Amino acid sequence: MAQAAVLRAQNRASTKGSDPRIATCRGKLQNKRSKLNQEINKELRLRAGAENLFKATTNRKLKETVALELSFVNSNLQLLKEQLAELNSSVEIYQGESPEPMMPMVPLGLKETKEIDFREPFKDFILEHYSEDGTNYEAVIVEFMEMRQAMRTPNRDNSGIAVPSSL
Repeated sequence: MAQAAVLRAQNRASTKGSDPRIATCRGKLQNKRSKLNQEINKELRLRAGAENLFKATTNRKLKETVALELSFVNSNLQLLKEQLAELNSSVEIYQGESPEPMMPMVPLGLKETKEIDFREPFKDFILEHYSEDGTNYEAVIVEFMEMRQAMRTPNRDNSGIAVPSSL
């Protein structure tokens, strides 16, 4: 009952143009999601009723009719869920006017790490676990440390994503 009153109030507000959610692209997207969710809920109620009728009836002809209705409701439900998934994956509203598409990014600070010399711990590990001389792996350990250093101090643009060519 209360949900129906809220829906009526929203409908009145949207017809009068005073609903602030409709003014933005996100609001329009949210409005479409809301309508799709309402349709999905309606189809789910129809399916539950049809399943109950299917279980309760003994009339063969009525069972066939209900089974047909169930398949129709299930296909409608699948279409609505696909439409909702498409809306949920929509990023067009986040795109700017630039010719290159931009994805919304969450600004996170980079984790600060300390300089660590791994040569001795790795050599000890190799000797202890594999009974091999760790100095044979000096070049690989140095390469690992250089890669770590490159990750510690990346450029804050697209070139920071690329692996340095010296590695």
